[in-house]
Parts: sequence; C-alpha cells; structure tokens
Amino acid sequence: MRTRAISLPAVITGPPRTRGFTLIELIVTMTVAGILLGIAMPSFRSFMQNSRLATQANTLVYSLNLARSEAIRLDTQVEVCASADAATCSGATWANGWIVCYPAANCGPGAPGASTLLQVSPALGGGNTATEQLNGALAVTYLTSGQTNTGANGSAFRFVFCDNRGPAFGQDVEISFIGRIESAQTQGETVSNQPLAAC
Repeated sequence: MRTRAISLPAVITGPPRTRGFTLIELIVTMTVAGILLGIAMPSFRSFMQNSRLATQANTLVYSLNLARSEAIRLDTQVEVCASADAATCSGATWANGWIVCYPAANCGPGAPGASTLLQVSPALGGGNTATEQLNGALAVTYLTSGQTNTGANGSAFRFVFCDNRGPAFGQDVEISFIGRIESAQTQGETVSNQPLAAC
C-alpha cells in the first residue's frame, strides 16, 4: 500500500502580540492602591509630627549642653535665651527661637558690652510651641560650676514642646537643680514618667 504525503498550508506568523492590563484589572489595582494609601497617610503624618517635635527638643538639649560645657571651659556665665532677632535675648517665647551667648550680662538688648554668639536656633516650624513651665523663664544662665543661676542651689527648669495634638504627644526637657539636662524618652510624659499636664 502506498502512502501519500499530505502537505499542509503554511501558517503565517506575525510578531508576538503583547497583552496589557484590562480595564477591570486596572480599576482593581487603583482601588487597592487607594485603600493602602488611605491607611498609610495618617501614620506617615503622625510620624512626621513626632519627628519634628523630637528634633526641636533635641536642638534645645544640644544648646543647653553647649552652654553648660562652655561656661565651665570659658570660666564665665553662658546664657541660653529666647530670641526674636537671633542676636539678643529679646524673645517673648521660646517658639521664636533661641540663642546661646556669653557673657550672660551682655546678651540682652541694649546691654553695655558686646556678647559672643555660640549658637542660633531658628523659630520652631509646624506651628509648634515651646514653654518653660516651672518658672515661665525666658533664659537659662549657666555658672562656671555648671549649675544654673537662680537660687543658692540652682534652679530646676521644665521645657515642653507641643504641636496641635496637645500634651499627650508633647516632648519634655528638664534641667535639674545641679544643671543636668535630660529629655523624656516617651512622648506625653515627663522625665519622671508622669503624664504631661499642659502645653
């Protein structure tokens, strides 16, 4: 028996077709992305506010440590004070910024002599506030002993940094009677782990 070869017609092939997203796939993807973004944004905003408060409080801690160490090193009184003009102790609030300068007697506006600026910190961003809550002080002066200047044994100070969320998220910085500077580890609490009462 003879077999006969059967020839098939040639198949014409073109370039491979690329397949994109269908409209349904695109809508589902955009919906999921929107939900995830809606969940993540409040957390990111809170993270940014917490970071801003911590940075501002740490800037004051640095300024206070600088003033204390320079008072001992230079054997002269060094002052950290609220400043509206970034040159003299002229501020009505710590939120306007502060300076570190010496000698302390010459840091105020209209002082008889010249002062030397060691550091200038700008006004607080984000509408944040900073207040000294124990004395309402607008200046802290370090003596050559490393203690603060008010009273025979120095004076304690408590600075509280807040934003629009209130004291529950505030950042606390304290200066002890011997001039030691400490920052609270937990937002909304004092150094001694008590809740912050007010901003």
